[in-house]
Amino acid sequence: MLMMLVSAVFVAAAPVPSVSAVGERIDSLLVEMEETIARKDTGAYMALIDTADPVWATEQRAWASDLSINPVEDVTVARVWDSVIELAESGDAVTTIDIMWYVPGEELDRSFTFDAVFRPVGLADGRWVYGGRAWREKHDGIEGVVVYGDGQFDGLDDRIAERVPTLRAGVEALMGVRLDADIVVKVYPDVSSLQASIALSYTDPLGGWNEPGESIKILGRDGLDGEALDTLLAHEIGHAVSFAMGEQIINAPWWVLEGIAEVSADTFCENSDARMNRIVRLAADDDLRDWSQLADFRGEANNHAMHVYLQGWSMVHHVGSFYGEGKRNAWLTAMGQGKPIDEATRETLGISFASLDRQWRAMLDARVAQLPKENE
Repeated sequence: MLMMLVSAVFVAAAPVPSVSAVGERIDSLLVEMEETIARKDTGAYMALIDTADPVWATEQRAWASDLSINPVEDVTVARVWDSVIELAESGDAVTTIDIMWYVPGEELDRSFTFDAVFRPVGLADGRWVYGGRAWREKHDGIEGVVVYGDGQFDGLDDRIAERVPTLRAGVEALMGVRLDADIVVKVYPDVSSLQASIALSYTDPLGGWNEPGESIKILGRDGLDGEALDTLLAHEIGHAVSFAMGEQIINAPWWVLEGIAEVSADTFCENSDARMNRIVRLAADDDLRDWSQLADFRGEANNHAMHVYLQGWSMVHHVGSFYGEGKRNAWLTAMGQGKPIDEATRETLGISFASLDRQWRAMLDARVAQLPKENE
């Protein structure tokens, strides 16, 4: 993403010719960015990025690092040929850029066009750095939350800013841990923008995203409000709070991470029984997955995403219901300290994970036995 995310820029519209010195500096920077991407040189790429905002810097470091882990091909980065440059009073410049790339295995190239911000490090005729998406609005009037967006979704940015403090407090209380930083939310206008902000290789559909040290990224849409907004935000805040349980929690099985987030969303869901009914029906149909199939975010688990979320929710919910929230949180914290799941389970719950699995399945079997027979 060399593309979109970053600090908000409030533009004083002052177009200058694209052949100006500023335009030449930006064009030169984009060439350097393209070259570092081709080399998969994260260090050199980060030297071209404005890292004053630690959230943005973390996002960009992850974005650049993914190029080596999940390579894409033929990446080009350039200004749109007829774009003007807008100068802000701060000296920042905003112009429209286009990123094009090819994901191996896909037939068509991908592309992304957006307004990006660039900043001079010193004098305008010196070195410039890339600042990401030029957000047109910044909502920071409520303590503990900052929302970046473009204001195109009928007050969505304001609703997010208003709801986050309540959602955060609820999830923190549920998980027994407090965040020590503001929650930053970025609202993207479409799925492709959201995907590309994560990594050029990311192609799975999604409505939200959060990783340690990064913003909560949300797919915006008109009419997103009420329980739908609360549960979406609470899920992502659940991730953010879980990361405060220990820096190694990110290495826990994927189903654990999504289970934490789904249990967090449950706090703000009026009909949480629906989820239980779904997992019981899967058990009745003998359609559950082995936990090893749901563990690796980049591996086989991608073929069982529905089970990752639903089984993950069910197990985390079961641990909290059977052992109490305190032991559930201790179980998660042990994984946050780097304990493998079996060790964390033995240490905090007093049984092996295999025994916990059998206990969980017995709970589901008991519920299956209570289902009405087809001929009743």
